[in-house]
Amino acid sequence: MSGILNSMKGEMRKDYSKIKVIGFDLDQTLYPKSSFIDEAIQIYIYHKISEHKGVSLTEAEKMFKDLYKEGRGLGGSTTLKMLGVPNHQDIVQEALERADIDDYLVPDQETLNILKRLKAKYQNIDILTGSNRTNANKKLGKLDMSHGLFGHILTNDDGSKPNGDLYKQWMALYPDLSPENFLYIGDRPRSDYEVPKSLGIDSILVYCKAQDANIDCPQLTSFKDIDSVL
Repeated sequence: MSGILNSMKGEMRKDYSKIKVIGFDLDQTLYPKSSFIDEAIQIYIYHKISEHKGVSLTEAEKMFKDLYKEGRGLGGSTTLKMLGVPNHQDIVQEALERADIDDYLVPDQETLNILKRLKAKYQNIDILTGSNRTNANKKLGKLDMSHGLFGHILTNDDGSKPNGDLYKQWMALYPDLSPENFLYIGDRPRSDYEVPKSLGIDSILVYCKAQDANIDCPQLTSFKDIDSVL
């Protein structure tokens, strides 16, 4: 079964012949989601609620789960918004990228083979992540991706992904190229699709659970389905 969720499957086979550089998100892109990782992310969110509301961690967890529980149809960002937590979208992104998940990361040979193939084909593959540099390097080490695989590793220490700064810095590393020569692969519609699109950069989204008709790029069920697109 194809891993492309889009109903416009034929049209989603875009012409990537102009691509010279591929950038990758790190968190929940170069490794799949798991229950252990989800728990670590939720704990990060509970701490943020606790800090903002001035309540215990246990009470923060209850407040979140009471709104998030099955049947309410609320996502994490919407739940935080309803709790009155400011910067709710950024907090969810932070949780995805900064939670302590190192112990749950293991190398995956199929993912490594895909990255090596893309590096051989396109020459330039980079990382753009909302994690800070220390955390990013630790995660890449755990995934066995820290041995010269990526030409550039841009992190939250270098700039913000949500406001586009990190993408602008990425393009500035290749002054002879234009936005159409860049492709970004990630899992988050807002920061990995909408933001780069506003700068003229094409995207591919991975680990998508369902098709979003408002997104006009390939939406894949797994990172490993990239072979069906590139």
